[in-house]
Amino acid sequence: MRQGTMRRTKALVVAAIVGFGFLQGARLLDLGTGPYSPEPYAVAGIAAGGATYLGVAALSYVGRLERALPLFAGGCLALAVRVVLAASPEPHGLVSLAAQLAGGMGWALVILCWMQVFASYRPSWAVPMIAAGYVVDTTLVPLTTAFLPDARGAAFVAVLAISLVLLGVCLRTGESVARTMMPKDAPTTTMAELAARMRRAVAGAIVFSASCGFVVQMDIARGTLYAQTAVTSILGVVVSLSLCVGLVLARPRKADIDLPYPLCAAALMSVLAFRNLNPSDAVWSGPLMVVLLITFFCLIWMAFTSEAYERKLPSLFLLGVAVGSSQLSIAGGRLLATTGLGSLAADRLDMAFTVLVWLLGVAVAVMFVSYLRMFAKSKALGYADAPDEAAQTASRIESVNEAALDLLRSSYDLSAREFQVIDEFSSGRSARYIADHLVLSEHTVKTHLRRAYAKLGVHSRQELLNLIESMETAVHRGR
Repeated sequence: MRQGTMRRTKALVVAAIVGFGFLQGARLLDLGTGPYSPEPYAVAGIAAGGATYLGVAALSYVGRLERALPLFAGGCLALAVRVVLAASPEPHGLVSLAAQLAGGMGWALVILCWMQVFASYRPSWAVPMIAAGYVVDTTLVPLTTAFLPDARGAAFVAVLAISLVLLGVCLRTGESVARTMMPKDAPTTTMAELAARMRRAVAGAIVFSASCGFVVQMDIARGTLYAQTAVTSILGVVVSLSLCVGLVLARPRKADIDLPYPLCAAALMSVLAFRNLNPSDAVWSGPLMVVLLITFFCLIWMAFTSEAYERKLPSLFLLGVAVGSSQLSIAGGRLLATTGLGSLAADRLDMAFTVLVWLLGVAVAVMFVSYLRMFAKSKALGYADAPDEAAQTASRIESVNEAALDLLRSSYDLSAREFQVIDEFSSGRSARYIADHLVLSEHTVKTHLRRAYAKLGVHSRQELLNLIESMETAVHRGR
C-alpha cells in the first residue's frame, strides 16, 4: 500500500475497533436484551434476532441483498424504537414485547453490517480487530459503572450513537478497503465441500448454544446474577485481553470455522464440571456463562468473516446462518428450561449438568468423525485441502474444475458472457463483484445470469452448484 493509503486504512481500523467494541458494550449496558436477559419476552427478542439473521442470509444467498446500506438503515430504525419503548415509564404487555422484538432485530442488523466491514479486511487484520473490539466491549461496562454510576441509560444511548456513526463511516469506505485487501485468486475448494464444512460447524454451534440457553434460563429462575456483577467485568477483561494479545503475537492467516465449537464446548464442559463440584457458588456461575457466550460469538465472527473473505462468499450469508442458528438455539434452550424438563433439572442439578457434559462430549465426537469422513472424501475426489495436498497439485484440481465447467458450457450451449458470469457466480461471488470484475453493470450481470439459469433449468445458486457438482462427478468418472 502507498503511505497515504496505509494511514487512511489504519485510521479506519481504529474506527472499526472502537465502533464495534462500543456496539457490543452498548448491548451489555442494555440489560433488557440479550441471551441472558431476565426481562419478560426476552426469549421473543432473542428469537426475533435469530430469525432476522437467517432472513438476511436467505436474501443474500439468492442474490436479493448484496449491500449493507438497507440493513444499516433498518437497524438504526429498530434500535431507535427499542430505546424509545424501553424508556417508557412502565413498559409492560405489548410495549415490552415490541421493545424486545425491535431490540432483537436491530442488534442483528447492525452486527451483520459490522461483519461485512470486517470481511473487507484480510483475516490477518480482521481477526485481531474483532478481538480488540472485544477488549473495548468488556472494558466499557466497568468504566461506565465506575465513572457514571447514575447515568447508565445516558451512557448506553451515547455509546450506541457513536457506534452507529462509526459504522456509517466504515461502510462508506468499505469498498476502497476491499479493493486494496481482497485477493485476486479464486477459491481453491468446491462449494459442495464448503457447504459440508459449514453444516458441521453450524450443527455444533446449535448444540452449544441450546445447552447454554438451557443453563441460563435455569440460572435466571434461581436468581443468579449475570452481566450486572463486577466479577463478570473483571473476567471479561482478562479473557478478552488474553485473546487479543495471543492473536496479535500469533498473527493467524485465518480462523477456521471448525474451531469455535470444540473449543467452546470444552470450556462449557469445564464450567459445568466446576458448577457440579460447587453447587452453592453464587459468585462465578453467572460471570463464567456470560464470558463464555461472548467469547463463543467472538470466535464465530472471526471464523466466518475469515471464510467469507477467503472464499469470496457473501459475509451476510455466512454470518447470518451461523449467528442466526445460534441465537434461535439459545431461545430454544431457554424455552425448554421453562418446561417440565427444566423443573426436573432444577431438582437434580448434578444430574442435569452431567447429562449436558455427556451430550456435549458426544457432539464433539460426532463432529470429529464427520471431519475425518470429509477429509476421506476430499482425498478420494482430489479436492484442494485434502490431507495430502502436497502430493495433489493445484493445477490438476483446477483442470478438473475447468473440465467440469467446460462440460457444462458445451452441454447447455452457454454464450461466452453467460459462461463467465456462471463461472464467477458459482465460486461464490456476488453480482456486484462480478460487475466490477467484468466491467459491466449489475443489471447486465443479472440479465446474463437469468438467461443462463433458463438454459440450465435451475432456479437458485444451490441448484446451480448441484448441477456443477454432477458435472465434476461425470468428469471424474471419465478419467
